[in-house]
Amino acid sequence: MGRSDTQGVTPSALQVVGRNSAGGVAAVVVQLGLIVSNAVLWRVLYTHPAGLFTYHPSFQSLAVLGFLEGILLLQPQPPNAAYKRKGLQLHQVVQYTSCAAIVAGAAFIVYNKVAHGAKHFTTWHAKSGLVTLTLIFLQISFGAVIVYTPLQRLIFRGEDRAKKLWKYHRMSGYLTLFFLILTPLLALASDWVRQNSSSAERWVVGVGLAVAGVGALGRVQTSKLGLKTR
Repeated sequence: MGRSDTQGVTPSALQVVGRNSAGGVAAVVVQLGLIVSNAVLWRVLYTHPAGLFTYHPSFQSLAVLGFLEGILLLQPQPPNAAYKRKGLQLHQVVQYTSCAAIVAGAAFIVYNKVAHGAKHFTTWHAKSGLVTLTLIFLQISFGAVIVYTPLQRLIFRGEDRAKKLWKYHRMSGYLTLFFLILTPLLALASDWVRQNSSSAERWVVGVGLAVAGVGALGRVQTSKLGLKTR
């Protein structure tokens, strides 16, 4: 436990994760979807190694897992300011780590295509991946601008003005989540995946990802998006 203040006792990382990422039916559904889809995918990758290409789905699956976990951390209404601060800190760590993972995965596939003289962005999966990467970079840049005090003062001349933009960061985050789920779903139709996995494995991965995405969307707090509810 952390030190007590007027805004509540600072929780540990495990307390925040337990409450925000695993509390409630929807959160459990998301976790199960992620666990099952990643377990089956990694089994396919382990039993069908493909050199440098293997690192692409490996890193991207870790990135999707991380980005979803980062979203879960901030979805519930925090009980006090201490929980909110701790949740935001964990969110930032997880999202930055996931960003590094997805960049690494993209770098491996680009290098692999260059090494084999293959063309880039010829499939819907690749095009969706490019859109996803663009949205992630915009999302992280936007988040940094509205959260970090020096940038708040430089661009918005105060924290209060920056806070008014948080809802837009959340909205664009859910748009990014849509493409984070769509891109690997499109990959299930690729030649390599179809040649190295069974239809049952592809169904399990696809359903697991879809369930995780729907579960995360089901936890959306409309009040945090600035939407009025009756």
